[in-house]
Amino acid sequence: MTSIYFTGYKPFELNIFKDDQPEVKVIKAYIKEIIEQEIEEGMEWAIISGQLGFELWAAEVTIEMKSKYPQLKLAILTPFLNHFNKWNETNQHKYQSIVAQADYVNAIHQNEYQGAFQFQQANDFILDNTDKTILFYDDEQEASPKYFKSKLVDFAEKTNYTYNVITFIDLQDFMEFNYNNENESY
Repeated sequence: MTSIYFTGYKPFELNIFKDDQPEVKVIKAYIKEIIEQEIEEGMEWAIISGQLGFELWAAEVTIEMKSKYPQLKLAILTPFLNHFNKWNETNQHKYQSIVAQADYVNAIHQNEYQGAFQFQQANDFILDNTDKTILFYDDEQEASPKYFKSKLVDFAEKTNYTYNVITFIDLQDFMEFNYNNENESY
Protein backbone atom coordinates (compact mmCIF):
# COMPACT_ATOMS: atom_id res chain seq x y z
CA MET A 1 0.00 0.00 0.00
CA THR A 2 1.37 3.40 -0.98
CA SER A 3 0.29 6.72 0.49
CA ILE A 4 1.13 10.02 -1.14
CA TYR A 5 0.87 13.45 0.48
CA PHE A 6 -0.35 16.24 -1.81
CA THR A 7 0.47 19.79 -0.75
CA GLY A 8 1.42 23.14 -2.20
CA TYR A 9 0.20 26.63 -2.85
CA LYS A 10 -2.89 28.15 -1.31
CA PRO A 11 -5.20 29.79 -3.87
CA PHE A 12 -4.40 33.40 -2.93
CA GLU A 13 -0.68 32.65 -3.38
CA LEU A 14 -1.53 31.94 -7.03
CA ASN A 15 -3.92 34.90 -7.41
CA ILE A 16 -6.80 32.44 -7.64
CA PHE A 17 -9.94 33.66 -5.94
CA LYS A 18 -12.62 31.46 -7.52
CA ASP A 19 -12.65 27.75 -8.30
CA ASP A 20 -14.02 28.40 -11.77
CA GLN A 21 -10.88 30.23 -12.90
CA PRO A 22 -9.17 28.48 -15.86
CA GLU A 23 -5.98 27.96 -13.83
CA VAL A 24 -7.86 25.65 -11.43
CA LYS A 25 -9.04 23.48 -14.31
CA VAL A 26 -5.46 23.12 -15.58
CA ILE A 27 -4.10 22.33 -12.11
CA LYS A 28 -6.82 19.74 -11.49
CA ALA A 29 -6.24 18.12 -14.90
CA TYR A 30 -2.53 17.88 -14.07
CA ILE A 31 -3.32 16.40 -10.65
CA LYS A 32 -5.52 13.81 -12.35
CA GLU A 33 -2.68 12.77 -14.64
CA ILE A 34 -0.30 12.50 -11.67
CA ILE A 35 -2.75 10.40 -9.66
CA GLU A 36 -3.32 8.05 -12.61
CA GLN A 37 0.45 7.56 -12.95
CA GLU A 38 0.82 7.00 -9.21
CA ILE A 39 -2.05 4.47 -9.17
CA GLU A 40 -0.20 2.48 -11.83
CA GLU A 41 2.78 2.43 -9.45
CA GLY A 42 0.70 1.25 -6.48
CA MET A 43 -0.75 4.35 -4.88
CA GLU A 44 -3.79 3.62 -2.73
CA TRP A 45 -4.06 6.65 -0.43
CA ALA A 46 -4.06 10.36 -1.28
CA ILE A 47 -3.28 12.30 1.89
CA ILE A 48 -3.90 16.01 2.50
CA SER A 49 -3.76 18.19 5.60
CA GLY A 50 -6.89 20.11 4.65
CA GLN A 51 -5.38 23.33 3.30
CA LEU A 52 -7.17 25.48 0.76
CA GLY A 53 -5.77 25.42 -2.75
CA PHE A 54 -3.68 22.59 -4.13
CA GLU A 55 -4.59 20.20 -1.30
CA LEU A 56 -8.36 20.58 -1.64
CA TRP A 57 -8.08 20.45 -5.44
CA ALA A 58 -6.17 17.16 -5.10
CA ALA A 59 -8.89 15.90 -2.76
CA GLU A 60 -11.62 16.81 -5.25
CA VAL A 61 -9.78 15.05 -8.07
CA THR A 62 -9.26 11.98 -5.86
CA ILE A 63 -12.97 11.87 -5.04
CA GLU A 64 -13.87 12.18 -8.74
CA MET A 65 -11.49 9.33 -9.62
CA LYS A 66 -12.83 6.89 -7.03
CA SER A 67 -15.51 5.56 -9.39
CA LYS A 68 -12.84 4.53 -11.91
CA TYR A 69 -10.35 3.43 -9.25
CA PRO A 70 -12.33 1.97 -6.32
CA GLN A 71 -9.12 1.08 -4.45
CA LEU A 72 -8.22 4.80 -4.25
CA LYS A 73 -8.77 6.35 -0.84
CA LEU A 74 -8.58 9.87 0.58
CA ALA A 75 -7.31 10.74 4.07
CA ILE A 76 -7.39 14.18 5.64
CA LEU A 77 -4.91 14.64 8.50
CA THR A 78 -5.32 18.17 9.82
CA PRO A 79 -2.70 19.69 12.13
CA PHE A 80 -5.32 20.44 14.82
CA LEU A 81 -9.08 20.40 15.38
CA ASN A 82 -11.30 22.93 13.59
CA HIS A 83 -8.47 24.32 11.47
CA PHE A 84 -11.06 25.70 9.05
CA ASN A 85 -13.01 27.85 11.58
CA LYS A 86 -11.76 31.19 10.22
CA TRP A 87 -12.49 30.38 6.58
CA ASN A 88 -15.39 32.05 4.80
CA GLU A 89 -18.67 30.17 4.49
CA THR A 90 -18.05 29.07 0.89
CA ASN A 91 -14.68 27.52 1.75
CA GLN A 92 -16.07 25.87 4.88
CA HIS A 93 -18.90 24.34 2.86
CA LYS A 94 -16.46 23.07 0.22
CA TYR A 95 -14.24 21.57 2.92
CA GLN A 96 -17.15 19.87 4.70
CA SER A 97 -18.28 18.37 1.39
CA ILE A 98 -14.80 16.90 0.88
CA VAL A 99 -14.67 15.62 4.47
CA ALA A 100 -18.02 13.86 3.97
CA GLN A 101 -16.52 11.92 1.04
CA ALA A 102 -13.12 11.15 2.58
CA ASP A 103 -12.23 7.65 3.75
CA TYR A 104 -10.39 8.81 6.85
CA VAL A 105 -10.36 12.15 8.71
CA ASN A 106 -8.46 12.97 11.88
CA ALA A 107 -6.48 15.74 13.55
CA ILE A 108 -2.88 15.12 14.48
CA HIS A 109 -3.29 17.31 17.57
CA GLN A 110 -6.57 16.56 19.32
CA ASN A 111 -7.08 20.19 20.36
CA GLU A 112 -7.59 23.52 18.61
CA TYR A 113 -4.81 25.86 17.49
CA GLN A 114 -2.17 26.46 20.15
CA GLY A 115 0.84 27.54 18.11
CA ALA A 116 2.98 27.15 15.00
CA PHE A 117 4.62 24.08 16.53
CA GLN A 118 1.45 22.15 15.60
CA PHE A 119 2.13 22.71 11.89
CA GLN A 120 5.76 21.62 12.29
CA GLN A 121 4.79 18.48 14.20
CA ALA A 122 2.03 17.72 11.70
CA ASN A 123 4.55 17.96 8.85
CA ASP A 124 6.87 15.58 10.69
CA PHE A 125 4.02 13.14 11.31
CA ILE A 126 2.92 13.19 7.67
CA LEU A 127 6.47 12.65 6.38
CA ASP A 128 6.96 9.79 8.82
CA ASN A 129 3.69 8.14 7.77
CA THR A 130 3.55 8.55 3.99
CA ASP A 131 5.63 7.09 1.18
CA LYS A 132 5.93 10.10 -1.09
CA THR A 133 5.03 13.79 -1.44
CA ILE A 134 3.76 15.65 -4.48
CA LEU A 135 4.56 19.31 -3.79
CA PHE A 136 3.31 22.15 -5.99
CA TYR A 137 5.92 24.82 -5.41
CA ASP A 138 8.23 26.92 -7.53
CA ASP A 139 11.25 28.68 -6.04
CA GLU A 140 10.56 31.53 -8.46
CA GLN A 141 7.39 32.40 -6.53
CA GLU A 142 8.12 32.09 -2.83
CA ALA A 143 5.18 31.43 -0.57
CA SER A 144 4.21 29.36 2.45
CA PRO A 145 5.17 25.94 0.95
CA LYS A 146 8.87 26.94 1.02
CA TYR A 147 9.10 25.90 4.69
CA PHE A 148 7.68 22.48 3.98
CA LYS A 149 9.92 22.09 0.93
CA SER A 150 13.00 22.73 3.07
CA LYS A 151 11.86 20.12 5.60
CA LEU A 152 10.98 17.70 2.77
CA VAL A 153 14.38 17.96 1.09
CA ASP A 154 16.20 17.46 4.41
CA PHE A 155 13.99 14.49 5.30
CA ALA A 156 14.49 12.86 1.90
CA GLU A 157 18.27 13.24 2.15
CA LYS A 158 18.28 11.37 5.48
CA THR A 159 15.84 8.62 4.45
CA ASN A 160 14.73 6.88 1.28
CA TYR A 161 11.64 9.11 1.06
CA THR A 162 10.71 10.24 -2.43
CA TYR A 163 9.02 13.39 -3.67
CA ASN A 164 8.12 15.26 -6.83
CA VAL A 165 8.02 19.03 -7.04
CA ILE A 166 5.61 20.53 -9.56
CA THR A 167 6.76 23.90 -10.91
CA PHE A 168 5.09 26.49 -13.10
CA ILE A 169 7.16 25.23 -16.02
CA ASP A 170 5.71 21.74 -15.47
CA LEU A 171 2.20 23.18 -15.57
CA GLN A 172 3.01 25.26 -18.64
CA ASP A 173 4.43 22.22 -20.45
CA PHE A 174 1.39 20.14 -19.47
CA MET A 175 -0.99 22.82 -20.72
CA GLU A 176 0.87 23.33 -23.99
CA PHE A 177 1.11 19.59 -24.67
CA ASN A 178 -2.57 19.01 -24.01
CA TYR A 179 -3.69 22.14 -25.81
CA ASN A 180 -1.53 21.44 -28.86
CA ASN A 181 -2.62 17.79 -28.97
CA GLU A 182 -6.22 18.61 -28.11
CA ASN A 183 -6.31 15.77 -25.56
CA GLU A 184 -7.96 17.94 -22.93
CA SER A 185 -10.33 20.84 -23.11
CA TYR A 186 -10.07 23.55 -20.50
